[in-house]
Amino acid sequence: MEQPRAIPFECHRGRKHNAAVKAKYYGTENMDSQSTLYRSDLIAGFRNLGLSPGAVVLVHSAMRTFGRIEGGATTVIDALLDVLGPMGTLVVPTFTFAQEAEKDPIVDPAADSSEMGAISEAGRCHPDSRRSVAFRHSFAAIGRRAELVTDVDPSLSPFDLGSTFGIMLDLNTQIMLCGLTYSNSTSHHFAEWVCEVPYRHSVDMRVKVRSVDGSIAEQPMVDYQPKSEGGSYYGTRGPDFDRLGRMLEDAGRVGTAFIGNSAVRQFAMRDLMDLARVEAASDYNVFRTPEHRQGELTPLTFGTVVPSPPLTDGAGRSDVIDWCVADPAKLVMPDVEPERRGG
Repeated sequence: MEQPRAIPFECHRGRKHNAAVKAKYYGTENMDSQSTLYRSDLIAGFRNLGLSPGAVVLVHSAMRTFGRIEGGATTVIDALLDVLGPMGTLVVPTFTFAQEAEKDPIVDPAADSSEMGAISEAGRCHPDSRRSVAFRHSFAAIGRRAELVTDVDPSLSPFDLGSTFGIMLDLNTQIMLCGLTYSNSTSHHFAEWVCEVPYRHSVDMRVKVRSVDGSIAEQPMVDYQPKSEGGSYYGTRGPDFDRLGRMLEDAGRVGTAFIGNSAVRQFAMRDLMDLARVEAASDYNVFRTPEHRQGELTPLTFGTVVPSPPLTDGAGRSDVIDWCVADPAKLVMPDVEPERRGG
């Protein structure tokens, strides 16, 4: 059987997630009292941050942290592509956690909405977007290297050096966190994979995939999951990706800028990986909090961290996300629980 590969597609309304709900809670509603950001403002902000033409950039984002944006999430995507130019590549995570709650999940790259927020969904729906085939951890990409990043072997874990993350590492990908802390950096999980931390492991799966012609075929895939420690995924520790992030910032390896109300960070995936290898060689717990101190994350000095209200993902799990902004008073909190936290 020929393996499914990345596909260009016309964006369909997600069969599992209500895109209108996402637009309401991750778009620009209830932000009329704030200054409006325009495409030109975003372009200037991204350039000031250090984003340059021809780069490959992986963007994690929480749209509500920016404030009101004329044109919404599509404007953010267009501004990023303007800065990157025809030789650049924009990558967004299009993770679909609802698949975890299904007994017999069917991965449908053309129809599964991203659960990673409005900007990610706008990237997925861009007419030039291509999307990888993966359980949970798919990516959409636009630009010169889009096919290279997404046309990967779906039988490999996305964290494998021969798959999406390994390719992005080879391409010297820049990571951008828009209104989020390092807690939302999936590249830190890639570092855990490469450093072979003992508290996570690979799980072999067989998942069904729906092709563009509607046919369904079974596909072996690999998921990367935390091990259970005494009934808890992390035992007496919790994840603390801010620890390595703070080290990078203190070393001057992170660009920072306020764009609207959003605290935005940019750093090289290679810098993260190099630091993680060095630190994990002496202490693989560099990705986690000390024992019995699960909630004590490393403090960050740029921006103000604001915990979200409890948000629920597609698998029904509740979580609190750290948003990072210039002024917490300008951050409009959701009135009710959205489907997905954004990322």
